[in-house]
Amino acid sequence: MSSSQPPSGERNPLGLDELIAILVAFGTMGAILFWVTGKNPDRLNARNWQFPAVFSQPAVTPASPGILTPESPSSDLRSPAKTLLPSEPDAAPVGPLGPVLPENPPVGVIVVPPKPIARSTPAPAITKPKADKPNADKPKVGPVRFSDVPEKYWARPFIVALVDRKIFAESTDSKFRPDEPMTRAELARLIQRMSDDKEPIRKPIDFKDVKDKSPVAPAIDHTVKTGYLKGYPNNEFRPEKQIPRVEVIAALASGLSLKPSTKATKTLQLYTDRAKVPKWAVNKVASATEAGIVVNHPKRTLLQPNRTATRAEVAAMVYQAMAKKGQVPAKSSEYVVKPLKLPK
Repeated sequence: MSSSQPPSGERNPLGLDELIAILVAFGTMGAILFWVTGKNPDRLNARNWQFPAVFSQPAVTPASPGILTPESPSSDLRSPAKTLLPSEPDAAPVGPLGPVLPENPPVGVIVVPPKPIARSTPAPAITKPKADKPNADKPKVGPVRFSDVPEKYWARPFIVALVDRKIFAESTDSKFRPDEPMTRAELARLIQRMSDDKEPIRKPIDFKDVKDKSPVAPAIDHTVKTGYLKGYPNNEFRPEKQIPRVEVIAALASGLSLKPSTKATKTLQLYTDRAKVPKWAVNKVASATEAGIVVNHPKRTLLQPNRTATRAEVAAMVYQAMAKKGQVPAKSSEYVVKPLKLPK
């Protein structure tokens, strides 16, 4: 009779067959895992692993019909995990908020909408009107104003009209200097501007005191060729010589080809100092008087033919010569000489 002993609590080591069975089982599981991950690498994420049915438990059908289970996806891909952000309050759209998010972002990445990007074209800035400074200079309106030609100055209408027409164009410091003397070169510039469209009627003169490169040479040539001015003996023009009133009157009468309509001595009777008129200029002064070109200040009957002409006096008589040509409207002035109606 054999005695039986209880089984020992120690485990026997695994045999060779058992080790081979375990290796085969792990190899099979590795092959299945390799097959699954090869089709979709994104499933390496532990949250998205799905094992074949042999390793998973059967789906449990919900007991309550009111709870709906999500439908199984139609493809092998599962939607990526996203972190839901609280919705922001509704607001009116002001423009594109930034780049569009990719349709399938990497699995496991938290998708956060980027901050709104400012518009490429900034909105126009609103400029507030600046308050007027108490001492700010305001643009001049109307005709040019000169500090030395007040509103009631006797020659102001003639001066302003010629400055507006760029006949007088040398004043740059808000001063006209109406009482300064006029030179022959300055008169030549004024005549050139008032008669630049007149055709030459004489040949130019090569004055020995006027250089070809002189800035006044073109104006002098123009006034000589159009018949307004002449030179002095010895082929001199004397451009810097202050011109007397009688030469201004004679130059305008010559350039306009004026002739007296009656005996010159009769026309000159209205001047109290008619005896001072040079003989060579009698007909010129008479024809200019009849044409309304002569302007005398302060007395209309006082001609003062040999006194140096001022800038204001030349401006008045040049304007009247332009009115005679029809270039400007005539101006009424108490200093414009009107011929006497004498019996023939």
